Amino acid sequence: MRKIVILAEGSFGWHYGKTATGVIRYSQDTTVAVIDSTQAGQDVAHALQGPVGKGIPIVKDIYAALALQPDTLLIGIAPRGGQLPEAWRWQLLTAMEHGLTIVSGLHMFLGDDPELSAAAQQHGVNIWDVRRPPQKTRVAEYLPHREGSHTILLVGSDCGSGKMSCALEANQEALQRGLNSAFLATGQTGIMIANNGLPVDRLIVDFTAGLVEEQVLKLTDQHDWVFVEGQGALNHPGYSPVTLGLIHGSMPDAMIFCHKVGQTSIEGYEHCAFPSLQRLIEINESTVSWIRPEPACKVVGISLITNHLSEEEALKAIQQIENETGLPATDTFRFGAGKLIDALECHFSGAKDEPSSRRS
Repeated sequence: MRKIVILAEGSFGWHYGKTATGVIRYSQDTTVAVIDSTQAGQDVAHALQGPVGKGIPIVKDIYAALALQPDTLLIGIAPRGGQLPEAWRWQLLTAMEHGLTIVSGLHMFLGDDPELSAAAQQHGVNIWDVRRPPQKTRVAEYLPHREGSHTILLVGSDCGSGKMSCALEANQEALQRGLNSAFLATGQTGIMIANNGLPVDRLIVDFTAGLVEEQVLKLTDQHDWVFVEGQGALNHPGYSPVTLGLIHGSMPDAMIFCHKVGQTSIEGYEHCAFPSLQRLIEINESTVSWIRPEPACKVVGISLITNHLSEEEALKAIQQIENETGLPATDTFRFGAGKLIDALECHFSGAKDEPSSRRS
């Protein structure tokens, strides 16, 4: 169990600090403080306007955090481009001087930075670059999953649509029901939480599907239910390749679609408007069918982000989307994942006489 201080200077919040909030919500490690001088003096729950992080202080810098005796400094943002803000460098150096391990999900590998690497060696500490890909290569072989196993992939309308959170919530609900379930992390925050996984957005594109396939096959050999964390979106102008690799690598038996209520275009690409939710769902289902038309893989439920709405507004939006799509919908953070697991159990029960995996 680590004692973590999270560095999220000027960025702590649900969206831009989603690595920080994800670790606080789901990691079994203890978060002792968050560093963000713009919100210092509050606790995490106050900053997030909810129950998450109650009692965890937000402090102004690494010196204030050291008083709480952390053993790890974790970088709590995932900025576009993935570079370390230079203004943060001194805080990492100070942390290493005091013996803290550094955990980073940036695209920039801190272990390859001469100054940071030298400091880690000098002070005898480790730098864990979570996004560093495995050395091996593997092209997808289109191998069948174990008969009786169920692979569920999380897909969505945009990058920050709640795919990781929904996968974790769904896996937790499945375990509580006594199902033999597992979570496959495919992004930096999920890997930090699970302490294992595959950083798919750092893999060579020729090997993405193959390495995902390998991980899914291992898990389906051991578990009846496997929830695969999604990345990007097929309709995203910048990040669609990683989504395609995940879909064809995991070759899911069912999908859950994730969306932020009220969002109408890709973040950062306001001219890239969404088609209807129904059309987005069809796009994802069709992508599986290109190489496995039968048994058909369907989206069986919708996970929504509604934290910007009142509870009354959220329930109204959920009902509206259920009416629009004909699929069960919920906000798993607010209302739990029970409705989605119900839908999955019903789906797989109804298809029990059909093969549950790819045909070889």
